This record gives sequence, structure tokens and C-alpha cells, in this order.
Amino acid sequence: MPKRLADSLISTFFKRSLWIAGILTLILAVAVPVTIYRYHVEQYKQESSNLLAGFIRAELASQSPEIVLADPVRWNKLIERINIFMSFSQLVEFKVWRTDGTLLYAYADKAHIGRRFPDNRRLAEAIRRAETTVEIESTRDSENLSLRPFGRLVEVYAPIIVQGKVAGVAEVYRKTPEFRFLTFHIGQVVGIAVVILVLLYGLLYGQFSRAATALVKNGKRLEEAFKSLGLTYFDTIRSLIKALELRDIETEGHSERVVALSVLLGEKMDLAGEDMDKLVLGSYLHDIGKIGVPDRILLKPGELSTEERLVINSHVEKGLEIVGDITFLQPAKDVVMFHHERWDGRGDQQTVSGSAIPVVARIFAVVDVFDALVNDRPYRSALSFSAAQSILREERGMQLDPAIVDLFLTISEGELSDIRENSRARGISHIPNTTVKHLLDRFTRKPTPVEGAHP
Repeated sequence: MPKRLADSLISTFFKRSLWIAGILTLILAVAVPVTIYRYHVEQYKQESSNLLAGFIRAELASQSPEIVLADPVRWNKLIERINIFMSFSQLVEFKVWRTDGTLLYAYADKAHIGRRFPDNRRLAEAIRRAETTVEIESTRDSENLSLRPFGRLVEVYAPIIVQGKVAGVAEVYRKTPEFRFLTFHIGQVVGIAVVILVLLYGLLYGQFSRAATALVKNGKRLEEAFKSLGLTYFDTIRSLIKALELRDIETEGHSERVVALSVLLGEKMDLAGEDMDKLVLGSYLHDIGKIGVPDRILLKPGELSTEERLVINSHVEKGLEIVGDITFLQPAKDVVMFHHERWDGRGDQQTVSGSAIPVVARIFAVVDVFDALVNDRPYRSALSFSAAQSILREERGMQLDPAIVDLFLTISEGELSDIRENSRARGISHIPNTTVKHLLDRFTRKPTPVEGAHP
């Protein structure tokens, strides 16, 4: 079993880690190339800015563009240099602007030469700040509609500084690089991630396998220790019950008898699984709180006073304190808490009535009343079977659930006598023991298909 659990743990870990690694690889496969792409774009923008700045320093910074334009010889030489610059710089457009927004020269879109574009925000910014601006954009400006077929372009505005003043602005549009290397980087990242995963799996599998096996074994030991502690605690509870019954010899064997009768009635009601566990454990522990009730009240032969009745009724709270903090004993709480509630709502606690009372408490109430009637008590002698049946009929619909009373009355005197004799001869300790082991199993591992089975 530990080997199978360890293998399952390892398999689950590596499957999930593979998914996580795959997701991380996918993120890296996208993030790394995108980061590289952005880095290269920034480098490309800087390169474009430097290219234009270098051309301006070499060709345009000595005199104002308007002065050069006035000299045909010098202007023609400038155009030749612009053509050369265009050919090796991947430029698709070169413009020269006056400071008032008038287009002095355009390499491609000559139809706009001489027109003024006062709404050109980037041009105005370059003139005002005397700084180069670089952007990558799809051309939407009215003066650049002819460049739309090129898609996204690098746009550079660079001021032409003459004698410390902005004398004009040079503008260029450069093709954006395709960066075909991105596909290579994606494959490279995925490949590296796969290699790392394989190496990590190879290095970690053995260590994780040993750790998982040790963890499962330790968990198994802890589980067994928990069960052993639970059974030891329950043995202590059993001793308390025995001590409680020995205080009053006339109630000796009561807990064992009501457990046997409760199981019989529960089986007739097709009770199973958790409800049967609640019924068995609750029946066995229903009066555990009476360990805190003084003998002078518990063994009093006459009628109890109001104060004494309050003291003896407090055994419910005391019982809940005993079982309430122990996880595997908590299924007993329904019977311990509600077994003195009446069907008509006039019970000790008067908090619930009718079908609102848990079914296990209603079943036990019938069994508890019957066992009290047919056995000696400090305040009266045992009644006959038929007399006990008559009282059950009287309490039907008042103290007791009528449907459960009707079902209980179908049990013959011989059947009940056999159960009492068997419980006296063999004991019923195996029934609560099995239930407790069952509950301990439930709290230490997932439910199994046999959990509904009951002794």
C-alpha cells in the first residue's frame, strides 16, 4: 500500500509539475522573444535617430534650409546627397520643414511641397523643444497618406540647428524591421526549457521518490498512532460508562442493551452508513454526562425537586463537553443532545420538536424509554413487556415519534428477549468498537466502498 501511494504521489507531482513547466515554457517562449523584439526596436529607433542626426550635421547644419533652397546649385547637390542617403538607409520618405510648418521638400510626396500643416503636433514639438523625436506608427496624417502601403514605419523628426537656433526640421520615414529571428528565439527558448526539464526530472526523480515513500510511510505511522490514541481514548470512555453503571447497580448493562436494541430498530428502518454510526455511538455514550451528577440526585428513589431536575438534566451539556472536542466522537452529538426532546415539543430543552429532532435521537428515545420500563429503577420496579408496550402506545405522538413507536411495536417479546440475552452473554463491545474504528478510518483517509457496512 505505501508503495502504491508513493507511486501515485510521484505521478501526480510530476504530471502537475509538467503542466506548470509547460505553462512557464509557453510564457517564456512568448515573453523572451517579445522582450528581445522590443530591445531591437529601441535599438533600431536609436539608430534611425543617429542616422538622421549625422546627415543633418554633415549637410544641413551650416546654413538654413531656406538659404540652401535659394541657391539652385547647392540645392541640387543637397538633393543628390539625400538620394544617396535614402538608398542605403531603408528610408521611404525624407522631408524638410520650415519653422512655420511649411513643407520645403519631400522626396516622395512632392504634391505637398509649399503647403503649410499647422496641425502637425510632432513637428511643432521638435521645433519648440529643439529635440529629436522618434516613434513607430501607421501613417494617418493627411500629409503622409501616400505612405500607408508601407504599414508601420519609424518616424523621426530632427531639428536643424543653425547658430544655436532651430532653422528647420528634417523628417524621415524608415521601414520597420521584420525581425525574422523571433521564430528562432521561440524555438530556442522551448528547446532550452525542454532540456532543463529533462535534466531536472532526471536529477530530482530519485530524491523525490525516496522522499515520497518516506512521507507515505510516516503518514501511515501517524495514521496508526492516531487510531491507537483514538481507541485508547474510547477505552477510557468505556471505563467511565462502566463506572457510571456500577454507581447504580439497577442500571448496569443499560448502555449495552440500548445499543443492541438501537441497532435492531435502525436496521428495520434501513438506517446505514453515517446515520448508523451516529445511532450506535450516540446510544453508547448518551448518558456519559451523568458521571458529573452527584449520587444523592442520580440514585434518589423518590421524585426529584425542580433544582435536582435541573442538575440531572445538565448531563446533556456535560456529555457534549466530553464528546464535542473529540473529532471522531462527534457523530454521537445528535443522540447526546436531543434524546430527551419530546415529539410534541415539551422536552427538557424545548428547542426542537417533531421531525426536526434528528432521526437517530428519535429512534434512541423509543429504545431508551422501553429499556427503562422493563428494567428496575431506583424509583420503581420493572414493568412487564405488555405494560411497557401500553406506555409506548400512550406516549405515541406525545413524547415519542409515532411512526418509530409503531415499528418498534412490531418486534416480538421473544425477539427482544433474545437480543437482551445475547448482549448479556456476549456483550456488545464489538459494535461500538467497530464503529469507532470505522470513524477513525473515515477521518484518516478517503471513504471506501465498504463504509456503509455495519456489524
